[in-house]
Amino acid sequence: MSRSCAWFFQAVISLSLLITSAGGICGAEPTVQIRSPKDGSQITQEQGYVLVSGKVASRATRSSLVDIFLVLDVSNSTAQYAGVELPEFSEFPNFYWYRERARPPLPCAGMARAGGFNLRSSILAAEIVASRRLLSQLNPETTRVGVITFGGQAWLRQSLTHDFEQVRSALDSIYKRGPDGGTNMVGGIRVATDELSGKGESEKYLDSIKALFFFTDGFPTLPSRDCTSTNADLAIDAARRAGKAGISVHVFALGEEALSQPRAAIGIARESGGTYTAVSRPADVLALVDKVSAVGLDSIQVTNETIQQKALQSRLAVDGFFASAVPVAEGLNRIQVLGRASDGSVARDVITVHYEPGKERSLALEVFLENEKRSLDLEVSLEEAKRLKLEIERLGKER
Repeated sequence: MSRSCAWFFQAVISLSLLITSAGGICGAEPTVQIRSPKDGSQITQEQGYVLVSGKVASRATRSSLVDIFLVLDVSNSTAQYAGVELPEFSEFPNFYWYRERARPPLPCAGMARAGGFNLRSSILAAEIVASRRLLSQLNPETTRVGVITFGGQAWLRQSLTHDFEQVRSALDSIYKRGPDGGTNMVGGIRVATDELSGKGESEKYLDSIKALFFFTDGFPTLPSRDCTSTNADLAIDAARRAGKAGISVHVFALGEEALSQPRAAIGIARESGGTYTAVSRPADVLALVDKVSAVGLDSIQVTNETIQQKALQSRLAVDGFFASAVPVAEGLNRIQVLGRASDGSVARDVITVHYEPGKERSLALEVFLENEKRSLDLEVSLEEAKRLKLEIERLGKER
């Protein structure tokens, strides 16, 4: 599949808790722009569907440019099992990571256990695969992506770039480097804020939409080591400063430890105008990461008003780009796209296209439909893995 078509990607499973701050752009009046096909286009092809694509945003955004940092927790506890095998890591060899239990145990160290772990199915791997999935649906022409990790310290792994191959390479390197240290959420947010504010290595875009996709399996254990609320307070304060700089932080809390002490994660999302997504089984983040919109739009609805039929498949990407396979009839077709914000406000755009059956097939349409099939396959595989896990646990109790 070509990279130019790869942003038409991925699955959604509504397994999460979302907390959206009213302070963000999410309640702003939306806008919709159909970019392809052009109004009045003549389309001749074999398929009885037309691929309609474009961009949605909120009127609060001043630009179509989007800057996103993937901020990944690489603390020791991310070596633990994500809850399901991750087939997308089959290209990597088994990579075992070993940890000896600290002596004496650190009171703020979280739930990292001693022993050997295969990172191929770890929480860290789930973060990386989810980041890859998110990356695959973004439009590199108008969206830049960077990567930051936080463990004992926070590190810029890739400055903001339109070159998504560089981002993929950075993600691969993070997997091979493995987990390290505690959970310095404060450092991760501060490094990202500096980068997006033009104080780091990334070129500053003044009018871009700015967001962090922040993955963590725990709670902040650094920079303070006194096990009080200090670290949570510092993390929330860093997020508050990010919010004032126009940076929203979308937090994905992965697994038991993160959900047992969610104060910092929820506060980070709330104070920055972002969202909080609770993910009980870390592997499920693969199907939830594209539920969040960086541009303040919740959904789209695409309809051929001429024949009163809705789109066969639709995909709204994190950065506001959308694609839909819309049924058409021979002759003139009026197609409408509605964009809906979280407060219920809507915007629309309408085009007309003239369709004639032909012998040629649309490759872009086929790629889009194939990716949607993969989305369904992912949903089925995650649900099947969950069912099998519950069945194994039931059988174990009966013995």
